[in-house]
Amino acid sequence: MTDLKRSLRLTDGLAMVVGMTVGAGIFRTPGIVAARLGRPGLTFVVWVLGAALAFLGALCFAELTTRQPRAAGKYAFVREAFGLRAGFVTGWVEALGTNGVAIAAIGVAGGEFLVRLSGWPSALIAPLGAGLVALFTAINLVGVASGRWVQNVVTAAKLLALGGVVAIAFARGTGAGWHGGGALPGAPAGWGVWVAVALAAHPVIWTYYGYPDLAKIAGEVVNPSRTLPRVLLGGLAATAALYLALNAAFLQVLPLERIAASNLVAADVMAALVGARGGALVAGLALLVVLASLNGNVFVTPRVLFGLARDGLAPAALARVNAGGTPWVAMLAIGVFAIALAATGTFELLLGLAIVQVLVIDSWAVIALFRLRARDGPAPFCVPGYPWIPLLFVAVYAALLVGTVRAQPKLVAGAVALLVVSYGLSWTVEVGKGR
Repeated sequence: MTDLKRSLRLTDGLAMVVGMTVGAGIFRTPGIVAARLGRPGLTFVVWVLGAALAFLGALCFAELTTRQPRAAGKYAFVREAFGLRAGFVTGWVEALGTNGVAIAAIGVAGGEFLVRLSGWPSALIAPLGAGLVALFTAINLVGVASGRWVQNVVTAAKLLALGGVVAIAFARGTGAGWHGGGALPGAPAGWGVWVAVALAAHPVIWTYYGYPDLAKIAGEVVNPSRTLPRVLLGGLAATAALYLALNAAFLQVLPLERIAASNLVAADVMAALVGARGGALVAGLALLVVLASLNGNVFVTPRVLFGLARDGLAPAALARVNAGGTPWVAMLAIGVFAIALAATGTFELLLGLAIVQVLVIDSWAVIALFRLRARDGPAPFCVPGYPWIPLLFVAVYAALLVGTVRAQPKLVAGAVALLVVSYGLSWTVEVGKGR
């Protein structure tokens, strides 16, 4: 069997997008952002700008997905616009360099939260993270129905719980973060502010990320022309509202220096308000959120390898689908890769590697929109304000990449090396066999 069934409806798609987006990031990254920027106002503004940037991207991907409603992700867009070799590079880098690394990072964050919740030694973070990746790979190997059911239930539970954190924080907080003494010692100034914003954008982009991954399951969505734009824009709007409310709530309770020093801010907020039991409760909630995000990413990522194999750009075995509707060989391959990374990597390193690839691959996918629209004409959904919205999106990503080159040249060099290797390997494939 090598076909995926169209069985995901609007509520399933919304749960998938929100579940993948509202993940480890909103618990793990606010402290990183606050530490890099050192000012409460600037910290919150960057979260607002992150929401605006994600909305621009969602508009672009809404048009792209309705043009190419097939399982494969950004690979399908780039292949149609620039040919099979460009598609090969995009697909493999997205599957391994972006999403495979992100799965590992989410697993590591889950290991961190398990250690905090249980009191186990920190040496167990990496093996616990690898174990979580293995667990959800096994769950999704059973079939689409099991993965979809887990996603819907866990997403609903975590949204209710996070809403409760916001309500308690605003009811009992004193505004300590907003009025707690201004900038932190060593906060960037002058040109350094822009470099700091570029670096702080990495965790913000990753925390908002998830909406483009709907493209990986577009081939399984019922009535894609109508459903895909509603899922992308509706899911992102709900996510952005929640994130901004949470970040305002964090600043309502904790001074900025405590936020900047925390790797689980929401738990520290609840501990400050209602005691240690509240902190432990939120640590458990964080773990629940990680599980939903991990499940969603493990569900969608193998669809990229499936698309590559279907078009002759990966081993044919990766296109095999089991009786449950899962591309099981591709899922095993992604699972093994992510388990290996989770067992050896750290959260911030994995996050940095993934986001540099996102800046490149997502820009390339949006650039493909210009060629596809010129060639094929209107789509079921068209980006309003074309061409300015996609141009603005690509320009912002380019500026963030330049800032990252200045601040973390070794990280960028590693990401570029992966792109170069992928391009070199593309010449070993008989691209004429692809469709």
